[in-house]
Amino acid sequence: MPSALLPPAVTCAALLAAGLPHARHRIQQYRDEHARRTAAEHRRRQLLHATDWAISTAVRKCWDRKVDDWRAPRVALISVQDVVRRAEDDFNLHVSREEARALLMDRLAFRGHLQTTLVTDDHDQQEGTT
Repeated sequence: MPSALLPPAVTCAALLAAGLPHARHRIQQYRDEHARRTAAEHRRRQLLHATDWAISTAVRKCWDRKVDDWRAPRVALISVQDVVRRAEDDFNLHVSREEARALLMDRLAFRGHLQTTLVTDDHDQQEGTT
């Protein structure tokens, strides 16, 4: 009986030895891709937090300013540089102005500040002031 099991066992061992390097390679590819996606998601979340904190700081400063006429609209001032500075100082991330501008506009729209009196320093020559 043991001699009858020997050829299938040898065949199975040979197939396993032939397929094992490919399986290791596929596992390593999956781990690398997972690590890349996780790092990108972590960076995106940190940039969103930096942008939100910059907007919140601008709104808080707006409400802290003393006004003489309570009917006048309160204007919050925020710049793309505020977002870049917040990302660098808080998260040690280097962000381009274009990426910071896109994030700022996205978060302003998400938070509903595009319809209110919140002013940014970003200027697009084709569309005017945003």
